[in-house]
Amino acid sequence: MMMSSEPSLSPADRLSERFPIRVLSERTGVGASTLRAWERRYGLLMPARTPKGHRLYDENDVLLIERILALLDEGHSLSAIATQVKQGVEFAEGNTDIQEQSGIWPDYLSSTLEAVHDFSTERIEAIFNEASSLYPIDMVTERLIEPALVNLGTAWDRRDAGVAEEHFYSSWVRNRLGARFHHASGQANGARIVCACAPGVYHEIGLMLFSISALTLGYRVLYFGTDLPLDQIPAVVSRSGARGVVLASRADLDAQLEKQLAALVSSVDVPVFLGGHASDQPMPRFETAGGTRLGSRISIALRVLGSHLPVYAGVTAPGRGARLSPGK
Repeated sequence: MMMSSEPSLSPADRLSERFPIRVLSERTGVGASTLRAWERRYGLLMPARTPKGHRLYDENDVLLIERILALLDEGHSLSAIATQVKQGVEFAEGNTDIQEQSGIWPDYLSSTLEAVHDFSTERIEAIFNEASSLYPIDMVTERLIEPALVNLGTAWDRRDAGVAEEHFYSSWVRNRLGARFHHASGQANGARIVCACAPGVYHEIGLMLFSISALTLGYRVLYFGTDLPLDQIPAVVSRSGARGVVLASRADLDAQLEKQLAALVSSVDVPVFLGGHASDQPMPRFETAGGTRLGSRISIALRVLGSHLPVYAGVTAPGRGARLSPGK
């Protein structure tokens, strides 16, 4: 029987096969703070440590996190996942743990709507902080923030203060995302991307949520908000050194705007992406020109973006020659 070569590896060889939490976050799309929370609260990860105490991970950790994310998408709770992972047991079809998880996001949502009803910023903050400490930000966006906005936006006329509630929560989201954007911008060091709403688009919260998730992964985001003229973008790309352009639109594009988007693709030498509900439908002219649709789901949009433009495409990342040290 062939003997394993592992015992012959020196400590230095083993160390070289491992990587810091920043790389694990980049490869899995899960923020470093969330990875640390999974370790502390659920024992889902057991990283090695450098002599200075920095966490080190390997390929098995990448596979484990990918499995955890798949189980979260299926509806399992983190506590149930942790129990199964520690026991080395796979989830079976119809597992009752699905039912355990099914109440988590509805509970977060109903608690948020109750807090909005009472105009309680403190309670909204507490719910968001708990959710975002345990789950990836794109999951919090899709399962809490967006459903809350939809609920408030579609039922405002059935509540005595419905308009005020919608404005109150939308304002909180903008302010909270602005603060998070500012914090994340100082830590992002990957490829620079331009993020803006397409001409005539004035609803930017979806784009803001996408941009925050992109920043969390390490992309450096140049954010331009609503209604950016397309003829301004080539100059922005040229002067900023941006490696990609992400535009967003909720409404379906008319033929003229799609033609202009196709012309933009041809006028810049970086990839151009379109996200939002408009990108859920085929756009032959835009795609034939080389443009890429991201779709309206942020988690999927980030994967599509990453497959065309990796976070560290053409840049020097920390740990690859830069002077930044890995976080603990």
